[in-house]
Amino acid sequence: MGHRKESKRHSPGNCLIVASVLLANLAAASARAAPSRRAQERTARKACLAGDYAKGVSILSDLFVDTQDATYIFNQGRCFEQNLRYEEAIGRFQEYLRAGTNLKRADKAAAEKHISDCQELLAKQTARTAQPVVPPSPIVQEAPPPPAPAPPPPPIAIQRPAAKPSGNGSGLRTAGIITAAAGGAAVIAGVILNVKVNSMASDMESTPGGYSPSKESERETLETLGWIGYGVGAACVATGAVLYVVGLRRRSGESGNLALLPEFGPARAGAVLRGAF
Repeated sequence: MGHRKESKRHSPGNCLIVASVLLANLAAASARAAPSRRAQERTARKACLAGDYAKGVSILSDLFVDTQDATYIFNQGRCFEQNLRYEEAIGRFQEYLRAGTNLKRADKAAAEKHISDCQELLAKQTARTAQPVVPPSPIVQEAPPPPAPAPPPPPIAIQRPAAKPSGNGSGLRTAGIITAAAGGAAVIAGVILNVKVNSMASDMESTPGGYSPSKESERETLETLGWIGYGVGAACVATGAVLYVVGLRRRSGESGNLALLPEFGPARAGAVLRGAF
C-alpha cells in the first residue's frame, strides 16, 4: 500500500478569525491605555493648578517619554508659568520649538508669545527683588512743655520789738548759725540735683533710643527741685546771716526792723534784705 501525503492548508476563514482576535486585543489595550493617559493628564493639570509644579512636570515628562508628543513639553512650560517660575517656563517653551516636528504656525506663534510674556514678567520680578528696602523713619516724639516755675515763697519779715529785750542775743546768733547751716545743706542738695539733671540729659542725647517721656518728666522734676533747693538754701543762708547780725546788734543795745525778701529766677536764686539795724 502506498502512503498518501496530506498537506495542511489554512482556509481563509481561519485567517480572518486570527486577524479579528489580534485587532480586538489591540483595541482593548488601546482602550485601557487611553483612560490611563487621560488620568495622568488630569493629575498633572491638578498638581500644576495646586502649586505642586514639581509633581505636574514629572508626570508630563513621563507622558512625553511614552508618546514622544511635544505637546507635553509645551504643557510643562505652562505649568512653570502658572507657578511664576518664568525662567524654567522659557526653557520648556524653547525646547518645545526644538523638539516639536511638523508644528503648525499657530502652535509656534503661541509658544513664542508665551516666551515673550515670561521674559517680560521675569524682568519685572528681578527688578522688584533688586529694589533696596527702605527702613521706616523713626517716630519723633515731641518733648512735653516744661512745667511752670514754682511760685516764690512769701517774704520773710523779721521785726525787732520796740522794747529792748533782755539778754545779749546769743539765742539769735545760735538760730542764725543753724538756719545758715540748713540753707547750706539745701544749696548742696540743689547742686547734687543739678548734676543729676545734667547727667540724665547727657545720657539721653548720647544713647540711641535713650529718650523717653518718663525720663524727660523725671529730669524736669529734678531740675525744678534743684532750683527750689537753690532758692530755699539761699534764703536760709541769708536769714541765718541776718539773725546772727541781729544777735550781735542786740548785744550792743541797738534795735531795728529788718525784712528778708527771697528772689528767684530761671537761672538764679537769692534773697534781698530790707530794713535798718
